[in-house]
Amino acid sequence: MQRKMIALDLDGTTLNTEGTLTAATVATLKQAEAAGHLVVIATGRPDSISEQFYDQLGLQGPMINFNGALIHIPHQAWAHELESTIPVADALNLLTLRQDYDIKVMVAEGKQLLRADHGYTDIPFLPDMPQPASLFDAAGLTQAPVSVTMFIDEATLAPLTAAVKQRHPELIAKTWGAWSGKNTALEITTAHASKSRGLAYVAAAYGIAQDDIIAFGDDMNDLDMIEYAGVGVAMGNARPAILAAANAVTAPNSENGVAQYLTKYLL
Repeated sequence: MQRKMIALDLDGTTLNTEGTLTAATVATLKQAEAAGHLVVIATGRPDSISEQFYDQLGLQGPMINFNGALIHIPHQAWAHELESTIPVADALNLLTLRQDYDIKVMVAEGKQLLRADHGYTDIPFLPDMPQPASLFDAAGLTQAPVSVTMFIDEATLAPLTAAVKQRHPELIAKTWGAWSGKNTALEITTAHASKSRGLAYVAAAYGIAQDDIIAFGDDMNDLDMIEYAGVGVAMGNARPAILAAANAVTAPNSENGVAQYLTKYLL
């Protein structure tokens, strides 16, 4: 059997429409691991809100967070752990954008790190922090973050993206479908962080060839890994660009598309 690396986006892909893992998905992915394949979560989420899925699947290998800016094995030290961080001074300098743009809240995140510029509630993908003990400011941010995310109105997205690019060419600003409409957000990371680079890094550490990577995704932050993988699989609910770039299309996340594909073509 040729060992494969199975790379999984979470939202809109491995998770169903309720944001949970179905019994069929869990059983299939555990079967894949038992067969000797390497199952790797590759998500834009921080570690704090993705480790529960890692644990539910009983995974043992690395996890890719922040769209490739953090590569680690949860709950343990890993010799190959990689964190692509933003210098504290640059992160603090991003706060000056509040002078020119209407930004609802800004958060600096990293492994086991979350600092907001003020208290907040009801922000997607973040725990409520109405009264933070430490803030995203010069006193509270003493650790270099992996990302800085700005929650904004949709109309602010284009000019704010352009401003980040102009002021900080060494950084990259990204967004995707889950962060649109009333939940619009812009995530800033180092320019060299991406899911595809994360896959290449993990594959090299485990001696897995690029052709033996199967990657599943649905949104624009998955595009580079869908194009990079030996087999890029788009979910039936994927954006048109993902469907066009993929080698294969499976059922939507609401119909256990990941489990369906792996059962048919790998297990």
